[in-house]
Amino acid sequence: MVGVAQLVEPQTVTLVVEGSSPFTHPIFDLSKTSYMTNAQSTTFPIVTHEAASLCADIKNLIDSGVYQITSQSDSPLFLSFNDGVLSIHLNTEEKRLKLTIDFVGGKSQHRRQYGGGKNQPLPKACGLYKHPEWTILDATAGLGRDAFVLASLGAKVTLCEQHPALYALLVDAMNRAVKDFDVNEIIKRMQCLHQDSISYLKKMDVSEQSCPDVVYLDPMYPDRKKSAKIKKDMQVLQSLVGHSVEEIRLFETALKVAKQRVVVKRPKSAPVLGANSPSYTVSSVNTRYDVYVI
Repeated sequence: MVGVAQLVEPQTVTLVVEGSSPFTHPIFDLSKTSYMTNAQSTTFPIVTHEAASLCADIKNLIDSGVYQITSQSDSPLFLSFNDGVLSIHLNTEEKRLKLTIDFVGGKSQHRRQYGGGKNQPLPKACGLYKHPEWTILDATAGLGRDAFVLASLGAKVTLCEQHPALYALLVDAMNRAVKDFDVNEIIKRMQCLHQDSISYLKKMDVSEQSCPDVVYLDPMYPDRKKSAKIKKDMQVLQSLVGHSVEEIRLFETALKVAKQRVVVKRPKSAPVLGANSPSYTVSSVNTRYDVYVI
């Protein structure tokens, strides 16, 4: 999934996080406070005095009750929109964090300019070297990192993200980036949907050409005990998105819908996702991509 998400601890340091999320986030648990993202949940607060400047996708979901504009929030998890940029805030007794996504500068820019092209493991696993025309569904969009990489190499990518905060961050970042000359064409190849990926896939008619050639999955890495070996930024990301219990069902659904292949990103030493063995694997230093040819 490239967005660059900056996690800022006030009066301490700035962290840069690149990562992904599970396709669904049924419960957000922050210091014993749960935020439900199913149909029973309350609206998600956006603290701002600039609501008129929010992008149309977010405004539409404000009208439908997904978000609520407010001047302040006591919630440990809320969005804010200031100076034309949407951020998410996570406040606990131990830390205060602020996260934004940027597709224009920082590591996104470096990866776009010096990332190695279609010979990188991710685009190689997705078949872009031989099949640049293939369409890709990123069913675990998260921070948009991998979707941006694939789009920067010419692929048409649909991002699916159910978590309302992550979806808002993605479309806000895309709305800002499409105005930038250097990445305008890349963003035009990206479409972001506020969807449950399993439901979205199940609605597709497998006989239709609209089915994606590739379904890409980047589920949250298997649980590990926190230690000095785990980067602090990844601990923060895990605390935000949690761990989906629907990964296997999503994977099995993707196998029924993808026209060409399903690609699953895994830690290099992690077991495969589900019972099926991959057709082959493309590896990098710490990560591998399990490829399931249809």
